[in-house]
Amino acid sequence: MQVRATLTPVVLAALFLVAGCGGSGGGGGKGGTTTSYPVKETIRSANSEVANGVWMFLPAGKPKRLVIFFHGQGGPTEATPQNHRPWIDHLVDRGAVVVYPRYELDYSKAVLDPAVEGVQTAARQLGVKNVPVIALGYSRGAALAIEYAAVAAKRGVPVPDAVESVNPVPYGETARIVNLKPLRARTVLAVLISDQDPHAVDGSTMLLDRLRNSGFPGKQIELAVAHSHKGFVADHLAPLSAEPAARKAYWTPTDSLLAALQ
Repeated sequence: MQVRATLTPVVLAALFLVAGCGGSGGGGGKGGTTTSYPVKETIRSANSEVANGVWMFLPAGKPKRLVIFFHGQGGPTEATPQNHRPWIDHLVDRGAVVVYPRYELDYSKAVLDPAVEGVQTAARQLGVKNVPVIALGYSRGAALAIEYAAVAAKRGVPVPDAVESVNPVPYGETARIVNLKPLRARTVLAVLISDQDPHAVDGSTMLLDRLRNSGFPGKQIELAVAHSHKGFVADHLAPLSAEPAARKAYWTPTDSLLAALQ
């Protein structure tokens, strides 16, 4: 396990107890055809009014990476990109294709299959291959991103080289327990928690315990804490903010992770 930022003693003690856990990505071959790319940033959607719908955000020019963005639980607004548009736009500005599977209309227990179906639709339409892939998830989506990574190869969807799990809860899919053993051992798994999120330690601890029990190697796990300071409270909802302090706390670590996936 690696630590990307200074951890508070309480968080450090709780997470190290379970982090002693016992890409790749883009898929596809080299095509011989010429591909045309958008000349400006473009937004597409497919069946976005239903649970297995998806939004796709394309950069201008050839994509540098693919980000699959898993939202949190929070009702019909959170199921759309609305709450996360500033972060999505930032990723697109830096050359990423962002795929945002809806996975539920409101609250649903069974969310992994709709999420995978949304990504399948996007993959067919976009044809993005041979680029690094990251699954980025917030709250419930933070656990769902890991569960997606565990089933991606079998389901024939882009397999993440890395997962960024922000303020995670223990489970994404709650209709059943998703087996994490198929998660590729070379996957980089970054866990980023807020120091004022009252559920951060419990959520991260239980999620890391799932990974340990699956045999995922602890050396592939990076832990970081977003710290509060004057004028900024790093709580559960802070990743939804586009204020400079929030961008530094959440966007910058993700940018660094993406930059390392070359």
